Amino acid sequence: MTRLVLSTVLLLVTFCASSAQDKDVVEVIYTQKTLNPARGSSVKLSCDARYDFKQCGLLHVAWFQNEAELTQPRKYHTTVNETISDQRMRRRQVVTEILNLTPEDSGEFQCRAECQLEDTGMGHLIIINVQGLMI
Repeated sequence: MTRLVLSTVLLLVTFCASSAQDKDVVEVIYTQKTLNPARGSSVKLSCDARYDFKQCGLLHVAWFQNEAELTQPRKYHTTVNETISDQRMRRRQVVTEILNLTPEDSGEFQCRAECQLEDTGMGHLIIINVQGLMI
């Protein structure tokens, strides 16, 4: 009976260890959607990156439009919030507000998280169609 219990415990520990290794180092989470904001308004894009700090190292999370990172400070306002859930896992929320929308802001947007050590995560595409006539 003792041998059976020890075998079961060893199997359970082995299963838990292999399951932990199979998880993604970084995961990007948000809802896929299409937005139709008015010209001149603003829109906020929000994503969560959950990552294993020990396997990822430093993490860079940003929003992109058509492969270009959104970095112009007069056009984009980005806030970052990070919480630690346990010794290994962290959650980083990145919210980018696109200010004074124009037709040029229409397109596909995607949040990406890049680990220093090994992995990259990407979310769904968000489509923005700016509405309104040229003045």
